[in-house]
Amino acid sequence: MMMKAFDPESPHVAIVGAGPVGLSMALGLARQGIRTTLLERKETTSSTSKAPGIHVRTREIFRQWQVEDRFMEAGELRQLVTLHSVEKGRRPLATLDFSFLNREADRPGLLILEQRETERLLLKAVMDSTLCSIRFGAEVVGLEQNSTHVSLTYRRNGGEHRVEAPYVVGCDGASSFVRQALGLPFDGTTYTLRPMLADVRITDRRDNLPDPRVSAGGDDFAFAVRLRPGHWRLVHLSRTESDRDEVSDEEVMGQLVHLLGSGPAEVTWASRFRIHVRSSPRFRVGRVILAGDAAHVHSPASGFGMNGGIQDAHNLAWKLASALSGGDAERLLDSYDVERRAVVVEDTSRYTDRLTRIFIGSPSVVRRMAWLSVRLMQRIPHLRRRSLRRTSMIDLDYPSSPLLKSGDRAAGVRLPNACLISPDGRFIRLYDILPAAPVLLDLAGDREGESDLPIKEVIRIGDGGYVEADGVLRDILGGESGWILVRPDAHIAWARQNLDGIDEAVRLALGWHPSFPIHGTICQQPRRT
Repeated sequence: MMMKAFDPESPHVAIVGAGPVGLSMALGLARQGIRTTLLERKETTSSTSKAPGIHVRTREIFRQWQVEDRFMEAGELRQLVTLHSVEKGRRPLATLDFSFLNREADRPGLLILEQRETERLLLKAVMDSTLCSIRFGAEVVGLEQNSTHVSLTYRRNGGEHRVEAPYVVGCDGASSFVRQALGLPFDGTTYTLRPMLADVRITDRRDNLPDPRVSAGGDDFAFAVRLRPGHWRLVHLSRTESDRDEVSDEEVMGQLVHLLGSGPAEVTWASRFRIHVRSSPRFRVGRVILAGDAAHVHSPASGFGMNGGIQDAHNLAWKLASALSGGDAERLLDSYDVERRAVVVEDTSRYTDRLTRIFIGSPSVVRRMAWLSVRLMQRIPHLRRRSLRRTSMIDLDYPSSPLLKSGDRAAGVRLPNACLISPDGRFIRLYDILPAAPVLLDLAGDREGESDLPIKEVIRIGDGGYVEADGVLRDILGGESGWILVRPDAHIAWARQNLDGIDEAVRLALGWHPSFPIHGTICQQPRRT
């Protein structure tokens, strides 16, 4: 299968791997006007459900890429998630009410959508962009780079072929050929847990049972969640030294009866895998960059794996575009490593490891106390908000970076998706009008100051522009008026009550060389495809 809209031998970026991360990489680059060639060893995208949860932060990225509505239509949004215990006489283990995040996010909640659908929708968007040549059945077997480009050798249709590009992004999973070709280790540990995953089809009254359904009372941990009407995902985790990979129908049916009760069912897919906590010591070597599972893997607790990989792509896409446009490539691409390592390796990986060890690997008395603490947190406003923001992945900020000035107000923080009232009286969200490009939010009402800005994309909030409904943006400025410089990935680069230092802030945030003449040359209308 091949989609061709340009010379595929001369892309700006070559991408290895067409899973959710590789497809997101291609789409993010397309939204920056960057041509790509995408090579995938398999003959098509995934045919299984795999990772079925999309978090708020990932949906915000999809909105910037103008595809969120497609995902919302295809999936089921869970804004109130109650974890129901299957043990008789037990109260629900916990209830998460995401509506408490309405002030800073639009329709907060967990979107249930099977990975095959996620990949299908991403592939459609990439194809529609006409900026990506996708080659399925193309196994990359060689990688060479020099100071100007990277050369990939791949096998396809019985022959060897070559593609060259200024940059290559390896999105080819935990067993990444690209990472191995760079000689990078994948250090970390492997749990003794051997999770069993299974998808089952049921058509009787059990399909109407409340979910997710959790069994956490014994030595093992199991749960069931409905993916769509008549289709359920079962997960069973237990400690074992066995290397057995096979999953029998009897094992699946045993868990099904335990979680949902007895009755007829069809097992449509089952698999067993290992849980690893590993990462590469570097996410970049020269002109080759790693993203997603090729760079880092961690426990699937909370469903952060696929989402984190898509967020890698979002962070990297605009930086590659800036590097290709004459920016300081070393600083831009180094910032990808620094920022994403801080979020994924130093934060998310440790967080999911703690969840796994506490809720699955601990004695039952410890687990009972842990569930009690979860319930208590949902009753205390500031702890509830903190836990919901973490679950939604909207608390993952960049504490330091070559593109951020240390100590700056809100530098590296995710921009809240504030509720606005448009000049014609409509309620909208900030991300509805946020381009995949640098933008300056004017909360100062300074029309005179806007005349000589290095950023031509300005969103005026207040004084004849949009009206902020609840003040979440002014909170960033300490409740005062001012200016907020936003990067193309919707993270704040700079926030001030006046425009002093705006030129230097733009150069730093966007990775431009100090001598680059920014006035009148950058940040015009964002490129759209």
